Amino acid sequence: MTTQTTQSTPNAQATTMTDKMNLSSFLRLFDAPTDAIDYILKAHDAGNVETTEYTLPYYTLVSPSKPQTDTGNEYDRLAQPPRFISYACSTQIHSYEVAITGLSLTMVIEFPMGDSGAIDWFTKNLQHALSNAWGGFECEEINITDPYDLECSALALQHETNLNRVFDIREFITKTDTTYMTDAQFERNCRDLVDLIDENEAITERIQHINDVQYISQLG
Repeated sequence: MTTQTTQSTPNAQATTMTDKMNLSSFLRLFDAPTDAIDYILKAHDAGNVETTEYTLPYYTLVSPSKPQTDTGNEYDRLAQPPRFISYACSTQIHSYEVAITGLSLTMVIEFPMGDSGAIDWFTKNLQHALSNAWGGFECEEINITDPYDLECSALALQHETNLNRVFDIREFITKTDTTYMTDAQFERNCRDLVDLIDENEAITERIQHINDVQYISQLG
């Protein structure tokens, strides 16, 4: 939620922001989205923008009956409850934060990976301009110390990003002229769709299992 201590006009320069906000809240401060983009880019050129990429571990669905592999594609669909593992070098982006300083207080706009609209807007309009010379950002891992809470947070994010991919694949299959889609492309997209749906079912079961374990632990 955005906290505003002064707001004499809808113009961002006349508003003191004291809290983090999502993209929708930020855009409402401007007459047009292009004005919002220009505002950020001008602040960046003045050295008043810091962009941070926040990460979480990535959890791969695995089988207790098969050796671990680096592919992350082998798992037992019948394993109960589903098991996931996180490799030390395997991370996923949780969100981007764009902090604009030089005001009474810092204005922070959040771009969570689970919000495909916000991420698409960030990627299209800001990512290249705000990244460093190597195309990256300052990275920080989300600080969640409890291993169960960390796994649940990471799996919930993976569930959302999988859903976004499912919607994209469905749209591609239904809207692409069959004249321009080969049988191999169609089969690959269908297989990807099934794999994403299966993984999300396993994620839901795993999160429910963790919640049950935590609940029983609290009762004890």
